[in-house]
Amino acid sequence: MKAVNMDISSELLRQAVAAAHDALVIADARLPDKPLVYVNPAFERLTGYRPDEALGQDCCFLQGADTQQEGLHTLREALRAGSSCETTLRSYRKDGTPFWSQLTLAPIVNRMGHITHYVCTLSDVTARMHAEQQLLEKHRQLERTKRMLETLALKDSLTGLYNRRHFGEQLDREWNRARREQLPLSLLMIDIDRFKHFNDTYGHLAGDRCLSAVADAVRRCFARGSDLVARYGGEEFVVLAPGVERKQARERAELLRQAIANLEIDVGPDDGLTSVTASIGVATVVPGERTMPEDLLVAADRALYQAKRQGRDRVINAPSTRTVPSRAVAQAA
Repeated sequence: MKAVNMDISSELLRQAVAAAHDALVIADARLPDKPLVYVNPAFERLTGYRPDEALGQDCCFLQGADTQQEGLHTLREALRAGSSCETTLRSYRKDGTPFWSQLTLAPIVNRMGHITHYVCTLSDVTARMHAEQQLLEKHRQLERTKRMLETLALKDSLTGLYNRRHFGEQLDREWNRARREQLPLSLLMIDIDRFKHFNDTYGHLAGDRCLSAVADAVRRCFARGSDLVARYGGEEFVVLAPGVERKQARERAELLRQAIANLEIDVGPDDGLTSVTASIGVATVVPGERTMPEDLLVAADRALYQAKRQGRDRVINAPSTRTVPSRAVAQAA
C-alpha cells in the first residue's frame, strides 16, 4: 500500500481545533506572563469565559487566588524549564464554581530552536476527582472505625481504662525491656475495700459510679506516658510503672490511697456521701533470668492480701520478688 501525502490546510486545522471536545489554549512564551493568545470554543464551554475575556490573561488566571496547589508548582517548573508536563489543577469558572482539570502542556519551538509558544489542553475531570475523594473519605472512615474498634478491644467499657488482656500483653513487653536494660519494674494492685457490701447496699448504678471515680483517681495519680493503668477485674485495678524504684512506688501508692479516701461518692439523695477506701499491694523487681512476670503479679497480690488482713485502707510493699507459688490467695471481702 502506497503512503498518501496529504497537505493539511490551515483552515482544516482551525476547524479541527475548534471542534475538539477538550479545551485548548495557546500562550505566548516570549512575554513575561505568558498571556493567552488563542482559546478554542471548548474553553468557553468549560470555563464560561468568552475569548475576548480570556485572551491576554496570564496563563494561570483560572486558578485565581488558589496559588498554593501542587499542580501549579508542577506547571510553573515546566514553564521555567521549557519542558512538557501533565498535572491536575483546581480551577474556577467565570461564575466562581470550582472544577478540576487535567492539564497537558507542550512547548512549540521555531526553526531556531527557541520556544515561542505553549499549547495546553484542559480536560474536565471533576467527576473523577469527586469519586476519588469519596473513596478516600470512605477509606479514612474505615480507618477511623478500625482504630475505634481496636481501642474498644483494649479498653474497659465502664472505666475507659485498659483491660486485663492488654495489661497482660504490656506486662510481658515491659518485663522483657526491663530485663534487657536492667531497670526496675513496679506493679501496684489496688482493690476497693468492702465493695461487695457497697454494691449490695447502694445498688449497681452507685457501684458503677464508684468504680469510675476510683478509676479516674488512679488515672490522675499515674499519668506518666510510661505508666499503664488497667482494670484487672471487678473492683480491682493494676498499675504498671516501668523505671520506678521500690521507695518511689510506695510513695506514689500512698498518694493514690489518700486520693481514693478523699473521694466523695454520691450514692443517692437520701444517703449523702460515703467514704470509699482501697487497699494497695506494691511489688518491685529488676527482672532476672530466674523470675517471670507472674512472680511480680503474685508478689503484688500477696502484698494486697496483707493490706486487707491488716485492716484495709493501707499500702503494703512486697518484701521480695523471689519466685513464689502461682496466684492462689483469696482476697478478704
